[in-house]
Amino acid sequence: MAGTLTLAGCNSAKEGVKEAASGMGDAAKTAATATGQAALAPAVNPVLDLLKKGQGEVAAGNVVAAAATIGGFKGLWEKAGPVIQPLAGDKWPAIETAANTLISTFAGGTPDAAGATAAISGLIGPLSALVGK
Repeated sequence: MAGTLTLAGCNSAKEGVKEAASGMGDAAKTAATATGQAALAPAVNPVLDLLKKGQGEVAAGNVVAAAATIGGFKGLWEKAGPVIQPLAGDKWPAIETAANTLISTFAGGTPDAAGATAAISGLIGPLSALVGK
C-alpha cells in the first residue's frame, strides 16, 4: 500500500512538472513574440508611415502626390526588408509579394487610383498584422 501511495504521489508530481513546463513554454513563446514585435517596430513603422501617407493622398484624390511619396518606398524597403524577413517567419512570402506588387504598380509612373489603393493596402495589411497594429 505504501508503494502505491508513493507511486501515485510520483505520478502526480510528474504531471505538475509537465503542466509547469508547458506554462513556461507558453510564456517563452509569448515573450519571444513580444520581443520579435519590438524588434520589428523600428523597421516596420517607417514603412507603414510612408504607406499610410500615400494611402491618404490617394484617398484625397491626389494620386500624383501618392506616386511621389511611394517613390521613396524602394529605398526604404531595401533597408527594412532584410530586418523584417528573418522575423516575419512564414508571413514573409506574402509580405515580399505585396512589396513587389507595390513597387511594380508605381514603377511606371502614376497608376490609377484603384491600382494605387490596392497595392498600398495590400502591403499595409500584412505589415500591420506583423507588428500587431
